[in-house]
Amino acid sequence: MTSRRRALLALLRDDDADVRRTAAEALDRLDLLEGLPQALRAMASAEPGEWVGLLRGLEGVRDEAALRFSVRALGHDDEGVRLAALGVLEAHRDWRITPRVVERLSDPSPLVRARAAEVLGSLGDRRGGPALEHLLDDPDPEVRRAAVQALGLLGHRPAEPRVVAMARDPAAPVRAAAADALGRLGVTADATGPRGG
Repeated sequence: MTSRRRALLALLRDDDADVRRTAAEALDRLDLLEGLPQALRAMASAEPGEWVGLLRGLEGVRDEAALRFSVRALGHDDEGVRLAALGVLEAHRDWRITPRVVERLSDPSPLVRARAAEVLGSLGDRRGGPALEHLLDDPDPEVRRAAVQALGLLGHRPAEPRVVAMARDPAAPVRAAAADALGRLGVTADATGPRGG
């Protein structure tokens, strides 16, 4: 038994209920992580619900195999699997996946396009800015809202004229996102490369 597992098992007997709950959750993640290689091999023939379940279990697990599996899941036929994969990738906050998330900006599903835009904004990698600008013409207002919001979070200054135009969008959530983005554009560090990197 590893020292990590021994420590978590001891914390299951802690006096504090929150500590016990957190230790139980950590043990569940540890079990998932230790069984991950076998679980990933079994996913080839799994149903979409099983993919989503595994991906949700991987949220917050910082492991290279989990990252690779999540990137692979971005190409799954099922919309729910792609959405779950984006959630895992957002939690990883790893700029290496930016190009794969950018690919999802042209996903057939507006839900996936919007979620990919949100993930790019959260990642803070400004390389996603030019691709996000293309979503400002998306027919779905939620996609436009997410793109404007992400551009603001990235501080993507080249998009300023387009964001100004989005302040006149027919959808109020898009206009609100444009107002917020206009208060952020150019406020963060220079507009090249990953933020803070």
